[in-house]
Amino acid sequence: MRIARIIEYFPPHLGGMERHGLILSQEQTKMGHSVEIFIGVGDTSLFQKTFKAPLQFLPFYSKVRRLWFNFWAYNAVKRHHKQNPYDVIHLHGDFIEAYFGGKLSKKLGIPAILTIHAGLNARLLKSENAKYFSGVKKIICVSEEIAKSLENTGINRDKIPVISSGIYLDEFKNNNNEIVNIKNKYSKPVIISVGVLRINKGFNFLINAFKKVVRIFPEVTLLIIGDGPEKNNLKNLAEGVSGIKFLGKMNHSDVVKYLKASDIFALASVSTAGDREGTPTSVMEAMAAGLPIVATKVGGNSYLIKEKENGLLIEEKNDAMLAQAMIKLIDDENLRQRMREKNLEDIKQRNWPIVAEQITNAYL
Repeated sequence: MRIARIIEYFPPHLGGMERHGLILSQEQTKMGHSVEIFIGVGDTSLFQKTFKAPLQFLPFYSKVRRLWFNFWAYNAVKRHHKQNPYDVIHLHGDFIEAYFGGKLSKKLGIPAILTIHAGLNARLLKSENAKYFSGVKKIICVSEEIAKSLENTGINRDKIPVISSGIYLDEFKNNNNEIVNIKNKYSKPVIISVGVLRINKGFNFLINAFKKVVRIFPEVTLLIIGDGPEKNNLKNLAEGVSGIKFLGKMNHSDVVKYLKASDIFALASVSTAGDREGTPTSVMEAMAAGLPIVATKVGGNSYLIKEKENGLLIEEKNDAMLAQAMIKLIDDENLRQRMREKNLEDIKQRNWPIVAEQITNAYL
């Protein structure tokens, strides 16, 4: 197949959707398909056939930039299709991408597939807005929560497969001296959290919960990996708590090492009207590292975590419950070990080659 991928944000821009778009393209190429990518932000050298929109001075995440990107991608794909026809258009986004993708699908006479990576804006989930998705053949959702929200607007469930992102299990196989050195740097047990430092990741609730945990376990360490607009606010909130370490943004191989050197993974995501959690890659990577998980009941967390089997699920925006869950895991080594074994088994079906095949089959 010849696949045109339309994705506004692309690595090295940080985010799960960005990494998903690159890896899926690489895996589909390995499967023998031809992929061309049309991006708005990112490095065109990361994938051989990548085309980038002009007018890069437009502000990130603005409506103007998004509309311009989709208008440009529509015309760019149309031009390339004339030279060498595509078999399928795969878009990554939500309402706006679905609208443009549907129009493009009709114009070119080929199917459009849309992947939705994060929870949809609750204010837009109305039956009258289902029309935006009418021109799209399949809507791949990374979590059951997103799929149900679309179904509730009146979209046929047969059109909405649930396929999360994947991870590369091979990256988690090695135990080297660097991991041992990281283990020896911090007071134990080590709780780790990874994500962009923005409001919907709930790091403020995690920090407040950790303050309760250290009253009972003074030696515990909290490692926070990531960068973002909330960094200064979070550092101010953590001031005076010596066990909290902000490690900043890291390359992916180092994130894997820190996960493998830790004891518990925590994710305190919250749902906001315009920024809701999908199925976090960070949780899948924590599973691959064999970590028991504490996470809030938002987005795709419940899709990955089975209560008391491989982790503990708590209500969002509740630092008291979050603290209790972390304390429970710290206090019960047998429970942590059972969760570790369960996660290492469950994650096998999330290996990227398997996920890429599932997504490609959805085209058909």
